[in-house]
Amino acid sequence: MNYLFHYLRKRPGAVGIVIVLTIITSALRVTHALINVNIFNALIKLEFHGFFYWVIIDIAVFAVLSVFLVLMQIQMAKTVQLLSLDLRKDIIRQLSGKSIEEFDKQDTGVYASWLTNDVTTIENDGFYNILQSVQIITDPVFSMIALAKFSWTFIPIIALVSFLTVFLPQLIHKRLASASLSTTKANEKLLNVINDSLRGFNTFSIFGVEKQLEARVTEAALFLLDKKVKQAKYQSIANNIAGFSNILGQVGIQAWTGYLALEKIISIGVIGSSGNLAYNVFNSLAVIAPIWTEMTALKPIFDKYHLTEKKNYKEEGQDFTENKFDSLEVINLQKKYQDREVFAHPINLCILRNQKVGVYGKSGSGKTTFMKIISGQIRSYTGKIQLNKVELNRLKYSALQKILLYVEQTPYLFNDTVRYNLTLGEHFADNEIIDALKKANLWETISKLPDGLDTEINENGNNFSGGQKQRLALARGLLRKRRLFLLDESTSNLDKKTALKVENTFLGLEDATVIFVSHQLHNENKSAFDQIIEI
Repeated sequence: MNYLFHYLRKRPGAVGIVIVLTIITSALRVTHALINVNIFNALIKLEFHGFFYWVIIDIAVFAVLSVFLVLMQIQMAKTVQLLSLDLRKDIIRQLSGKSIEEFDKQDTGVYASWLTNDVTTIENDGFYNILQSVQIITDPVFSMIALAKFSWTFIPIIALVSFLTVFLPQLIHKRLASASLSTTKANEKLLNVINDSLRGFNTFSIFGVEKQLEARVTEAALFLLDKKVKQAKYQSIANNIAGFSNILGQVGIQAWTGYLALEKIISIGVIGSSGNLAYNVFNSLAVIAPIWTEMTALKPIFDKYHLTEKKNYKEEGQDFTENKFDSLEVINLQKKYQDREVFAHPINLCILRNQKVGVYGKSGSGKTTFMKIISGQIRSYTGKIQLNKVELNRLKYSALQKILLYVEQTPYLFNDTVRYNLTLGEHFADNEIIDALKKANLWETISKLPDGLDTEINENGNNFSGGQKQRLALARGLLRKRRLFLLDESTSNLDKKTALKVENTFLGLEDATVIFVSHQLHNENKSAFDQIIEI
């Protein structure tokens, strides 16, 4: 429950308004029940004027109640969305603090499920429930005060039935919590399968197995169906146990009210009102157990987010005193995957400021792994890597980001504008953007697009060729004027003429060190490299 209250404390104003509006609506409901006493008493006594007077008052109370109910529901919906926004921000901050190596341990579909399916579950079973629990408290309190005013003997009956209503459903709490966690995992699996299958649509189509799209999604959906049915079963049992206790309580109060009226202890008019008040009490109490069960069942979902951990991988380690590159020394570097050494031989090299270095090797020789290690994406290795005379693993990842830039072979393009895909939300002047695009030999293409820099890029850049994607990624790097560029097969999808032009742009950078990785370097510009290293 602490995790829900944590978010309520973040929005005291919005939550406070919900509480005030809930108290007002509860008070008006009880006022309606008390007015009914006067209506029935006037009817029994055949008091025409008294009867219609109290009916008019009752209508006015209902009108006011309706207005406040609308205001309360609107405010509650707004508050829940604000709480969900805060939760999503915290989840994203937690993900942002992960290393790339740690982040890649889970499929992106899992993270997407956290931010969509799981948050929706938390909205419904957590935030809405905890806000509605204010009414669960205020309705019974006001109603019990009114019943006690009629006769104190109502209180022991309410206490007994309340105990049964609240605690009996707890008998299946653990099973419901387990079923809820299983449902969230099934949701994650379904989202993974959907994303994976849709991304592989072209492959299915090429091989004529389009039916696999339906088959894979159906299999995952049936798995989710089974988990949801099991969760609904336990939820239904909890609700019906509470519901039976609710009915028992209302009937008991009605019977006791009748007895008191027959004994002339209370007026007959109280019979109708006691039913309404009993409904307020026991209906509220009947939902306490299911709501409590739903809210506590959210704990496993919150636990997997690790929101209480304040660790930020990117800020661990030391910083540079200056954002400059002096040297990179690699001594006996080796990396193992499942007890298999990646590099045929340990890597040894020394690269100095402003040098241009070519790295080549056959497919599978570990070129990309090497680049990911020196860019800080992979932290587990043997040997030594010293950047500016400091061991790489001692440095903050954020410190590395200020000095070097890694441009991958298959860059990811966002479903946004060309401008956004270059700036990634940072501010750059148009002339800087255009200059970077010119150096990447892409400005001529972009300038001819209907909206230029503001042209929308389709999902994963499907409206761009492989070569255009690579040049856009290179322009991202040129725009940031880093001191050390790591280019991983970054011109592999370009024709030879364009590749040479782009490579020569980087080779001509005076105040930058560049490491090119390629399975085969071009003879035309080999002489421009200060070092050529084989992996």
